[in-house]
Amino acid sequence: MNVLVVQSELGVLRGGGENFTRNLFSAFAQRGHHVTATFIADSKGKYPIPMPPGIVPLPLAGYWSRKLGQDVLSSIRGWIPERVQLKDTWDRYQEALCWRTVRWHDQRFASRVDIEFHGRWHDFDAIYVHGNSVLAERIARVRPTILRLPGPVSSELAPTLRRIHAVCANGDALRHIRAFLGDHATELPIGLDSNLFQPGPSQERHRLGWSGTEWVIGYVGRLAYIKGVDLLADAFKQLRACIPQARLLMIGAGEEQGKLREALKEELASGLACIEADVPHERLADWYRAMNVFVMPSRYENYSNAVLEALACGVPFLGSNAGGNPGLVESHGGCLFEVGSVDALSQALRSMADAFRRSEGQETVRSTKPHQVVGWDTTAARLEKIIQVNLNIQPDLSSI
Repeated sequence: MNVLVVQSELGVLRGGGENFTRNLFSAFAQRGHHVTATFIADSKGKYPIPMPPGIVPLPLAGYWSRKLGQDVLSSIRGWIPERVQLKDTWDRYQEALCWRTVRWHDQRFASRVDIEFHGRWHDFDAIYVHGNSVLAERIARVRPTILRLPGPVSSELAPTLRRIHAVCANGDALRHIRAFLGDHATELPIGLDSNLFQPGPSQERHRLGWSGTEWVIGYVGRLAYIKGVDLLADAFKQLRACIPQARLLMIGAGEEQGKLREALKEELASGLACIEADVPHERLADWYRAMNVFVMPSRYENYSNAVLEALACGVPFLGSNAGGNPGLVESHGGCLFEVGSVDALSQALRSMADAFRRSEGQETVRSTKPHQVVGWDTTAARLEKIIQVNLNIQPDLSSI
């Protein structure tokens, strides 16, 4: 089977959605299929994140930016004094501009895909589109198309989604979409490499100059407003005043990175906090194991890859009471705090830090509920079934 993957940030970002696609189609290729992926690249066609073995890249060269001007706006924000009304106004303006820039970027990418593959769609048996419903509906007019939705969408999109051959989601997104789309929405679960993500020692604490006596709060994911990373930074600043051994470790990149570095400039300069923008997926487990607690402070979260990976490494989970996080706590263990509240997050962290301090700096007890993990080969097999049933394409697995 010959499949084209269409995902804008696949070669330039290590977010949960991008990791999902790279892992899924690496396993899909190992099952004997041919996979090609198209995504944005710089003007010379270069991109920082290589495709896994088995995925043939088709980068779209150009001048792209989902966060156009955000670094400049964050720098200007840094000159505005704290507790001044202008700062809140500036934040709302910056968030509104960021949202519009992302939408404009997605529209440009869709137009470029239309141009690049016009007349070539029939080179592929099926097209897999990540997140872009309008683009997927256009492609579905000419080729069998699978759309994966990483989060819930409005019921107003129902007519568009019904014109797409297969609509896939998981977690909280699947629950919301099925409310108006019924069985036309099907589950494509998150996989996990249990050989990679498991408890063990970490070398990253030593590299950062942190010993076993520090209490490390961790986050992995896109540095975006919806992820609540600003709430985590503010809560850490509150916590630092009463828990001197607290440390903050954030792994990821995104449009909020400039704001975060400005908000945490003192903590970053003094080695109390660290932001790592580019960590390969195969090295993530060592970073998880450097953490004493993993925090997912999202204003909305569907069903987080990062939470599952942290739990598999034996790291306790603290999440906002939003989206799929309560379901993760119910099935895998962890704690919740009020979504959007810095004070609630700070208090929850303070309670966990008190338990750490009572242990006199010894290793925090790490316990999670036993749970079954789905391997990526299982997810790839599920995708094969979706293609077979919904797109009427019979996979040729004779080479397996």
